[in-house]
Amino acid sequence: MRRGFTLIEIIIVIALIALVGTLVAVNTESILRGLGEEPIDRRLQKVIREARFQAASLKESVNLRYDEENGTLGAWSATGNLLASEVLAKLASDDFPEIKFEQILPAEGLDSFRDETVPIYQVVFRPDRSSTPFQVTVDDGNTSYTLRYDPFSAIVVEDSRI
Repeated sequence: MRRGFTLIEIIIVIALIALVGTLVAVNTESILRGLGEEPIDRRLQKVIREARFQAASLKESVNLRYDEENGTLGAWSATGNLLASEVLAKLASDDFPEIKFEQILPAEGLDSFRDETVPIYQVVFRPDRSSTPFQVTVDDGNTSYTLRYDPFSAIVVEDSRI
């Protein structure tokens, strides 16, 4: 009785190893590419936290703006210096996401804010860690949602996705 593998068995095993290796390499590349992309709301929250921190540490107002032309969320000092920024990934349509800031108007009487908003170009964070009462509308090409922030903590108090 002969022991060992035939040439065909060896070729089949090598082909299967090559196939599995190719599948792993392709999936690993897509997983790693996906890991580098944080959702827009997380990137927005990062820049908001940095803007609040910089306003308190510099003891001057810091402005949060979105440059739709190059897809950059930026925190700017009162003197015009860029303090923090996040570049957003382009969408499948090769455009950047649409991000709009809106000021929430104060209410009369006992309610602190009403549902009326006014579009604004930037959100101002002050050294006392307060900000313009604001909400952000994000349109990423697939979905559109609104995040309403508390002006004193910059925590999302209302998310239209939930």
